[in-house]
Amino acid sequence: MSDPGGGRSAFVVGAGILLSRIVGLLRNTAFAYFFGSGAASDAYNAAFKIPNAVRNLLGEGTLSASFVPVYSRLLTREDPKAANALANAVLGLLLVAVSLLTLVGIAAAPILTTVLAPGFDAATQVLTTRLTRVLFPMTGLMVLSGWCLGIQNSHRRFFWSYASAALWSIAQIALLLVSGPRAPDAMTLAYWLAWATLGGAVLQIAAQTPEVLRLVGSLRPSLDRSADGVMQTLRNVLPVVTALGVVQISSFIDLQIASYLPRGAATNVSYANTLAMLPVSLFGVSVAAAALPEFARDSGALALDALLERLRGGWQRILFYIVPSAVAFITLGDYCVGILYRAGRFGAAEQQSVHWVLAAYAVGLVSFGSVKLLGSAYYALQDYRTPLRASMASIIVSATVSIGIAIPLRSLPMAAAGIALGSAMGSYVNLAILSRGLRQRLGALYTPGMWQGTRRIVVAALVAGVLAGFLRVAHQRWFPGLHPRIAGLPVLAGFGATYLAVAWALGSAEAARWLRLSVRPVRR
Repeated sequence: MSDPGGGRSAFVVGAGILLSRIVGLLRNTAFAYFFGSGAASDAYNAAFKIPNAVRNLLGEGTLSASFVPVYSRLLTREDPKAANALANAVLGLLLVAVSLLTLVGIAAAPILTTVLAPGFDAATQVLTTRLTRVLFPMTGLMVLSGWCLGIQNSHRRFFWSYASAALWSIAQIALLLVSGPRAPDAMTLAYWLAWATLGGAVLQIAAQTPEVLRLVGSLRPSLDRSADGVMQTLRNVLPVVTALGVVQISSFIDLQIASYLPRGAATNVSYANTLAMLPVSLFGVSVAAAALPEFARDSGALALDALLERLRGGWQRILFYIVPSAVAFITLGDYCVGILYRAGRFGAAEQQSVHWVLAAYAVGLVSFGSVKLLGSAYYALQDYRTPLRASMASIIVSATVSIGIAIPLRSLPMAAAGIALGSAMGSYVNLAILSRGLRQRLGALYTPGMWQGTRRIVVAALVAGVLAGFLRVAHQRWFPGLHPRIAGLPVLAGFGATYLAVAWALGSAEAARWLRLSVRPVRR
């Protein structure tokens, strides 16, 4: 049975993402403990970004946009034979594509390193090249994981498709905990970690395979382009890959800029990005992923009203979580960073540097989360050109702002924040273009009731931020020198509780739902 509001499906997606993200944060905590911010961590993050870009081009994002809408419609027609033929044909084509790209990536690793991280010194570039060659085969595995995710999401199997990513992080955590204390130096440990990262990708695929087999039967990859839906999927791929390619170009520009900043800048951007994207993944991606199959089913001329209602409901749900997250990251972000990373080689200076970057990313959280949902609506409507134009405009703004801020300030600790602020500004341009196009096509996206709901969200978040600020001052005055894990947790808990209470008092249905859930165990 479909989920008209998308709430249950989004909750299941969010639960799966939450599990994988919690383990991912633990992985980052271990990484920060053993690496801090230095040459080895910069090399690992740069090497990971290069093959990860290919994964993003052909993996979850592309398949969700090009394959899931077509596959979902075949399932709606109750034609499992045609749906399975499409799934196996897409699988076969992906296997060929990722195999060729992996070989090219391994061979071209020195060139890629020179082009994408020109500011690294010679030793860091050599290590980056070495790590890239180990990590590039992960690209193919993660693309296949994206295919598995597309199959599961189309069948409304959401939890494990996202939760299985936890195994990828667990493999890295195990390596760091076992081998970290024994490693002779950080560069050797980075090399060992690269192999564990590759092994984690194998575990993730293995975990998804049983459910995929239950859904599609035996896997018989083919190159049959005559199967129903294959050519439509391939036609969809090019504009989606182009749009995602523009996004990857933006991330590569960020890496190039960071390579000219003081040592550790690339790592600090990665630390902050991981934390900033947590609410985007939990709420923006979860709502968008759950909505895409339903959008595809509602994309007919007679069902556009249903699509618009899903879009409105999903957008309001995203803002309920994203807005307070942005306020918390700006006002209490140093606590967030310290709770997760402050240990071992990650000290107070690194904590403050990452907070600058996190606060800059927080400025764009609303747009980061909203773009995911609006993009899904375009893909369901088979419109791939508008997201492409929006992405191209976004990268121009992002690169201009990033270079204009980060390079002039490159001698200062907060220089890397310019990269994050550029991403935020570019994302708002993306959001403006996408929302304008949908408004012209579907009608008003934001109703007066939604504006009223948004005002409630903003007021509740600001009140919570002010109260948390008082708690912060009190902690620093009465208990100076406490570790962020001790000082920060009560302040963040107070922020969250205040936000829910004020939002509920102002009439928020989402806040009321959470309060009911929290009261139920007490009553029992």
